[in-house]
Amino acid sequence: MNKIGTRLWIQFGCLGAMLFAAANVWLSLAPVDISPLAEIARNPASKVAAADSPLVSQFDLTEALARPLFSPSRREFEPPPQIVEEQSPPLTPPVSSADVGAPSFSLHGTRNILSRPAALISLSDQSQGEWYEVGQSIDGWQLVSVRPDGISVTKADVARNVRLYDPSEAQNAPH
Repeated sequence: MNKIGTRLWIQFGCLGAMLFAAANVWLSLAPVDISPLAEIARNPASKVAAADSPLVSQFDLTEALARPLFSPSRREFEPPPQIVEEQSPPLTPPVSSADVGAPSFSLHGTRNILSRPAALISLSDQSQGEWYEVGQSIDGWQLVSVRPDGISVTKADVARNVRLYDPSEAQNAPH
């Protein structure tokens, strides 16, 4: 390299060093706000508690400060004892057959495909209905059996038969 090239590199290097030093001086003189945000100051775990994590939502700063991380006398974390409340099962009065009314659903048809009987039942007048198999629950009633002319359901030891056709229409029903 010649003298002009060396001199040019030295000048650019000095200029770069001066710009770097000036930027550092400017940054050191600029005030930096390191105060906590007002929202976090009220509740330090408020932003983290939204994660619905029981460990994070029960964050207690006093517990952490009582056990400094790098102290030689640091004691291990002992979780607080959990209080388990035993809940007694709700008392339900015995249901008599007089208390159980007629089923509120409508039977629209029955089928038996591959030895799996099912009934087409709608829970309201506006619905088209769904197919229920033996053992399924229908509005609190348990489907016990499906026959070509109706179904049998039980609720609280009360059995009811729901016919597909009225007795007057039974003579016109398909067999």
